[in-house]
Amino acid sequence: MIKVLLEAPILTQSGYGEHSRLVFRSLQLMENVRVYTNPLNWGQTSWASSIEPETKDQIDRSLERMSEYIQISNNAGQNPSFDMQIHVGIPSEFEKKAKYSVMVTAGIETDRVSPEWIVRTHRGIDKIIVPSEHSKLGFTETSYEALNQSTNQKTILECSCPVDVIPYPAKEVSPITLDFETDTDFNFVSIALLGPRKNLENMLRWFVEEFKDENVGLVLKTGQVKGSPADRDRTTRHIRNVLANHVDRKCKVYLLHGDLEENEIHSLFTRDDIHAYVTATHGEGYGLPVFEAACAGLPIVATNWSAHTEFLTAPYKEGGKIKNKKLFAKVDFDLNKIPNHVVWKDILIEGSQWAYPKEKSFKEQIRKVYKNHGMYKSWAKSLQESIKETHEKNKILTAMLNSVMTTIPDGERQILLSPDDAPQEDVVVFE
Repeated sequence: MIKVLLEAPILTQSGYGEHSRLVFRSLQLMENVRVYTNPLNWGQTSWASSIEPETKDQIDRSLERMSEYIQISNNAGQNPSFDMQIHVGIPSEFEKKAKYSVMVTAGIETDRVSPEWIVRTHRGIDKIIVPSEHSKLGFTETSYEALNQSTNQKTILECSCPVDVIPYPAKEVSPITLDFETDTDFNFVSIALLGPRKNLENMLRWFVEEFKDENVGLVLKTGQVKGSPADRDRTTRHIRNVLANHVDRKCKVYLLHGDLEENEIHSLFTRDDIHAYVTATHGEGYGLPVFEAACAGLPIVATNWSAHTEFLTAPYKEGGKIKNKKLFAKVDFDLNKIPNHVVWKDILIEGSQWAYPKEKSFKEQIRKVYKNHGMYKSWAKSLQESIKETHEKNKILTAMLNSVMTTIPDGERQILLSPDDAPQEDVVVFE
């Protein structure tokens, strides 16, 4: 029996919460794996309220198992012992707690990871699993010159462990219609937290400038932190300030705020009055809302850089030939250094680069989708069919499990899986 410590924000309503539950579900495919879950927070995001009942029951049992094991170990004057550790989050949080350690991370939006993340691969991370080639390149193509303290010689610091790419699976979600109405003829939708990385302020300005005199809407699901009334007020004030110079307009912006369940989010992509998804993001480690919109068959307008371009590309028949094609409205960009005010110690590092979408191109692309929606809808349907095949749930879960388990060498994995191996905490003593 392989005892796995899963340290993850598994109960949060966040991208990392989704990532954590993906890892957890994959481990349930293997009978001889016992998962002990330590639930972490993720920033100031809320707890998830719509985890499917079967998975929630399994998570609850894993949480209880962890609590019981800690108590048993404490009573015996020992630390809990695990065969494998899986940490879901960012590498700078990692501390080795098992013989074999896997780091599951979304990576970073920029073109490189921090020196601290590379250092952690030399301090016990045996494998990194990321959701995109963009995130993988952030690790494998990043190197730093470092000084060896013992020899006083300079050396090149590079990622020292393998990096696997396992994307998110396509979901099958039954939508629940949200109780709001639009009175505009054509509507875009966008989902993101307020913050510099998502570039929402420019997206809003460019949208209202392009459609100033037309009956077009933008449904924006956003907020700053948790979905509280105070956050709603701050978010509302912020958006009003952004739009303050554009009051004389026909187009509209609809703000959705607060915590939504998964099927409510999905309903935004399947409504008859929603016609396309739009983002002017600086970059994505994956881009989960974009992915879910593409899974639902919604046309996409997006910056033509970083992880989301991978799943927005699919085989497409054109001119009698089938070739890989980017099936979305591509916004041109410049790749430049991130601004100083977004530098974040050990995460977004000074000198790293991300995309700056071009205003003219963004306006051209949203205009094209509005005027030629039929063609982009056809692209979206082809992309949807491809994603459902390549990102099918069982394929992704199996790939994740295989990636995690191949961290342990074959010989030792066989020993750990021996049916004669009885975990200490399963022994019942009657006194």
